[in-house]
Amino acid sequence: MNWNKGEVEYLEHSYPFSSDSQLSVYLQKLPNAVRIKANRLNLQKNSTIYRNNLELTSIEEQVILGGLMGDLHCRLTHTSKNARLEGGHGYNQKDYLIYKTNLLQRLKWTIRKSKEGVLYQSKSFPCLNHYHRLFYNNKKKIVNRIILEKLDKLGLLIWYMDDGTYHKRDRRAFLHTNCFSYDEQLVIQKYFEEKWGIYTKVYISQGKNKYNDKVWYYISF
Repeated sequence: MNWNKGEVEYLEHSYPFSSDSQLSVYLQKLPNAVRIKANRLNLQKNSTIYRNNLELTSIEEQVILGGLMGDLHCRLTHTSKNARLEGGHGYNQKDYLIYKTNLLQRLKWTIRKSKEGVLYQSKSFPCLNHYHRLFYNNKKKIVNRIILEKLDKLGLLIWYMDDGTYHKRDRRAFLHTNCFSYDEQLVIQKYFEEKWGIYTKVYISQGKNKYNDKVWYYISF
């Protein structure tokens, strides 16, 4: 399909701010033809420009790092070249979920209810690919000293709020780190000792018909 100079200039000016259907009507061309021409001219929608150029603040980085140590997940699907964040909380943690997503509001969250609680999912962003590479090996979440050294006090707070509990009677705190292997538990234990001067114990929870006979780990303070 031929494009004259005026049509090209209009497309270059209007494409970032207009829908394909609007451009199709004005230019009298099929929406697919509009998209193809825009792609050849390397034109992008405003939302695409925003996503591709988003740089995270230190606060946003810590909320993501702490969240990924806890209940947050970073997904990279076969239909997208960029990763997104997603997770869920019970209804009793709805306010905490809102607190977290407000700190990360630039990631454009979708929040919906389920039978179990509240689910939340961000849009996909190129800047999130770094966290997928950092935390996942063959689709399994991992932790190592490199990741742990990136955490500051805010990251630790988010990690504890995601996966921690406090037993008032025993005056002990726990981090439920069961998504990590036993060797990774030892890495976490050594990190708290050397970085923060906090001495911990690694506990194993296992029993017949408990957690489908799966071994679960948690760290006690």
